[in-house]
Amino acid sequence: MLKVIEYETPKPIKNTTAAQYIVFESVSYSISKVIHVINLAKNRTFFFGRGQEANVRVTDISVSRLHASVFKSAQGYFYLCDNKSKFGTLIQV
Repeated sequence: MLKVIEYETPKPIKNTTAAQYIVFESVSYSISKVIHVINLAKNRTFFFGRGQEANVRVTDISVSRLHASVFKSAQGYFYLCDNKSKFGTLIQV
């Protein structure tokens, strides 16, 4: 894995092989980028949005207060769920 930006990742839990964190990079037209490292060791679900309750804050008027959520299943898969936002949720793979 190529690390272009240095960031601290959560320490692994003993006797586990699955990653306990997920990394998101902001995609915008600005020069600066924002990296979000979300620790999943304690919470399996987290929220994106403009609101204070969101775990990942997005400062864009087209984003709802609690726009979408991501959760990790017991099998280790990640699921993205739109929370009935006005403009929907898209991903870039």
